[in-house]
Amino acid sequence: MNIKLDHISIIVKDVEENIRFYRDILSFNVKLGFYDEGEKARIIFLNMGNSMLELIVPDDSPIYMEKKKWEDSKKTGVEHIAFFVDDMDKTCEYLRSRGIEFVLGPLEFPDGKYAYFYGPEGILLELISWKM
Repeated sequence: MNIKLDHISIIVKDVEENIRFYRDILSFNVKLGFYDEGEKARIIFLNMGNSMLELIVPDDSPIYMEKKKWEDSKKTGVEHIAFFVDDMDKTCEYLRSRGIEFVLGPLEFPDGKYAYFYGPEGILLELISWKM
């Protein structure tokens, strides 16, 4: 099983200011940007070399499926930590066998699959598998 850091996700209020900071000052490259209907949020991925930074800009009153309420996490800051996996199904099967309960997914999106679960101390963790 191959697991490595994929991205760190932060909730931001001013996406343009954050893009300018991370792109123009820290030299991260914008890799992908889209609006996620399920999360009701604008999503921007910036490449940081071996991993990425995800900027999440939630709508005012979005519905975030069953993962958690935006109202509880609407403050700026770290939203989740994501780990890249090369085989989503096999990794999820392994984690379930170890007692891990997924709060969302695995789900497919145009560029791959993802799933969420909580780690120790209630930290939200994501597994992501990108189509290559």
